Amino acid sequence: MVFFLKRSCVYAALAMACGSAVLAQEAPKPATDQKSSGTSSTSSAVDTSRTYVRRISFGATLSVLAIDTMHDGTFSKITTTPPFDGAYNTTVTKHPIGFGAQAQLAISNHFAVAAGIFVRRIAYLAHGDIYTGNDNPLTLQDDRKHTLTNEDTRAKFYDLPVTVRYYKKSRRVPGIRWFAEGGMAIRHVSSTKTSIDSTLGSAATSCCVTTPSLPTNQNVKGGVAGIGLHLVDGIGIRVIPQVRYTYWFTPVYNNQSTLSKKNQVEAMITIGF
Repeated sequence: MVFFLKRSCVYAALAMACGSAVLAQEAPKPATDQKSSGTSSTSSAVDTSRTYVRRISFGATLSVLAIDTMHDGTFSKITTTPPFDGAYNTTVTKHPIGFGAQAQLAISNHFAVAAGIFVRRIAYLAHGDIYTGNDNPLTLQDDRKHTLTNEDTRAKFYDLPVTVRYYKKSRRVPGIRWFAEGGMAIRHVSSTKTSIDSTLGSAATSCCVTTPSLPTNQNVKGGVAGIGLHLVDGIGIRVIPQVRYTYWFTPVYNNQSTLSKKNQVEAMITIGF
């Protein structure tokens, strides 16, 4: 009897030990800290391997002038030797829209060089009312030679600005970024077409002199300053709206009543790739 009791106790002890081992294997492991060792799953570090302002980019630009390129003006001149009395007036046809293209080279994370070429049309009508010679005081009529002239001139301005741009945000950081720019520009006048008719006294109108009426300065220089935004859409197209001011150091036209302006303000938008 004692033997059987001892054997029963041994079996019971073995059963308890086996059950404890099974429970220890099935118990769930404690959760580990996801933020240990500085490896957070919600890390927001910027991916500096990407660039959001490309090293080299190109785009087509639309420009709208806020100030006309030329003045509507009047001018008069009277001299006694030789006797001359002339009155002139110029009316400008407005062409505020210009077209062009720009290219940009990023030289660092914050600086870039931009260059462009823009084409603008200009047109003006200039009228002259001119008396030359002396009037005979013994006659009732005006004996001076009287000439009326009408000039119709059309031309194109080619503007070539080169600026350095500073971007507030690094080219490797996503998002909207603004920039400021400054530089120089050259304006060249080309494709000039002129038609001038004249009337001498009561004679029939004589038409037409087609020799191009050349500008006072065919090439002028200017200083440029501007600000803008650089936007990137979901498929990588760059949209760049900006405002630019140019001061031309000398006028293109400075002839009697025909005078071009030195100040230029324009709004621009570039679609780039």
